[in-house]
Amino acid sequence: MMDDLRLTMVSMNSVLGDVDGNLSKMLALCDEASERGSDIICFPELCIPGYSMPGSSDMVMSPDGPEVGAVVDKSAETGMCICFGYVDEGPRIAQTVVEDGRILGTYHKTHLGERESEAIVPGDRLDVIRTSKAVIGLQVCWEIHFPEIAGTYALKGADMILMPSASGLGGERRRSAWDRVIPARAYDNTVYAAVCNQFGDNGRGVSFGGGAAVYDVRGRKMAEDFSGECMLTVDLDPEPLERIRAEGYESMRDVCFLDKRRPEIYFR
Repeated sequence: MMDDLRLTMVSMNSVLGDVDGNLSKMLALCDEASERGSDIICFPELCIPGYSMPGSSDMVMSPDGPEVGAVVDKSAETGMCICFGYVDEGPRIAQTVVEDGRILGTYHKTHLGERESEAIVPGDRLDVIRTSKAVIGLQVCWEIHFPEIAGTYALKGADMILMPSASGLGGERRRSAWDRVIPARAYDNTVYAAVCNQFGDNGRGVSFGGGAAVYDVRGRKMAEDFSGECMLTVDLDPEPLERIRAEGYESMRDVCFLDKRRPEIYFR
């Protein structure tokens, strides 16, 4: 079961191909999040190489390479769990979770956008990642629109779903899109849901909309920040998860919808 934890979602600018600069910024933000007492920090999709299709697909990094190694080392130094994105062999869009100096797991984006599908190989697994504080599922950017992904994670025991993104929508359009979709992912599956987006010009004339937001297990927005590059830090309480997921409930207000599913009649 999830512990009390402090989560930081990062909206940052990653310049395409400026791996050293992007990585240096990430490590500095990890230090800042550690000073805030964060247990988990999540960076946007492809935060190390920057996002462009097909450009990013040429910047393949090894999980054993120096870039990933630098983040692994930072997790050991700070004691935080760090979630970050890059391109690994395939090429595949990877989002890796590290903690205490080791890789806990890597998710490969399974549902690709049109431009991505021309350059990227899709992943084929929806595995949860167990950290010291919580069980995490990952939905990357466009995948937020697929309820089956969130449902699969919830059935596998996820406490929260992290949603790192690289989307061009910004401002009210970004907020409106997230507020239509993410509350349902959280509410239907009794999970916390948290999203962060790349921000600003990628160095090739493509601008990303930024933003970060966190929603509770009933789909209510806990906090948001659309101020540009930012760090949104929120404390998450395990009590609602424990109460709703417990066997037996006092009223329908506390029912866990997943417990009432009838999978034997679906897709007949």
